[in-house]
Amino acid sequence: MASRSRPLRAMLQRSQPRRGGFGSPRDHEPAWIEAWNKDHRAGKDSLDWFFRAFNSTGIYEVFLKSSPRFYGFMVGGGIIGGYYWSRTWDHIWNYINRGCLYAHNPYVYPPDEDDE
Repeated sequence: MASRSRPLRAMLQRSQPRRGGFGSPRDHEPAWIEAWNKDHRAGKDSLDWFFRAFNSTGIYEVFLKSSPRFYGFMVGGGIIGGYYWSRTWDHIWNYINRGCLYAHNPYVYPPDEDDE
């Protein structure tokens, strides 16, 4: 019975947390991936000026890093962007058709006729 209880206790006992096994952040990547990760493009890219400017705004840390804030930012940006997109095309349409639309030609009442 003692020989049975020891394996049974070993299976039921909580396992110790792993410290650096497969898939953990402390697990090393293959050498070619580590070399690839070391070769970063800071300062080499043609859009480096844009990345530096974008990173200095802090938009990523505030809005894009968290999923709920990201979705809120996308929905809010879509609503605001869609509104102004529509208003822009309305203004372009009015500019192209100025003088031809009903709103641009107000009704002028005819002069009153005197029946005297």
